[in-house]
Amino acid sequence: MILGTIQYPSRYGGLGPGVKTGLKYLAEHDLSTLPLGRHAIDGDNIFFDVSEVTTMPANATLFEAHRRYLDIHVTLSGEEWFGHAMIKHLEEAEPYLEEKDVAYYKGEGVYLQAPPGHFVLFLPEDAHKPRVFFKEPGLVRKLVLKVKL
Repeated sequence: MILGTIQYPSRYGGLGPGVKTGLKYLAEHDLSTLPLGRHAIDGDNIFFDVSEVTTMPANATLFEAHRRYLDIHVTLSGEEWFGHAMIKHLEEAEPYLEEKDVAYYKGEGVYLQAPPGHFVLFLPEDAHKPRVFFKEPGLVRKLVLKVKL
């Protein structure tokens, strides 16, 4: 897991050309004007989804992890917290679904927040729990950048 800022995409070039390309795209565009839905940067290799979700208590959702893509979450507006734990420290709740590139896990983790202008990058070994609140539920506008591994 990496917490970073989209203002300096070149700093993350060591994570591969896909990450660098995706973060560079985000840094060069006005993210507040993006419509909801999927946006392709490089077909199925690099794309992102813009969505609006309502946050939920941490105990109301499971951790998730992916194998084919890494996730880069960017909160555009609202307050969103993220749970994080290494897969090896969790118990599998739902097995990996190839067609959705996701497995679900239960267990304990740590929580962090990424303010607007920042991102949280989750690698395949990082289970993560997005859409969490600690004070009260709220509407969050966010994007999730997917980079094929």
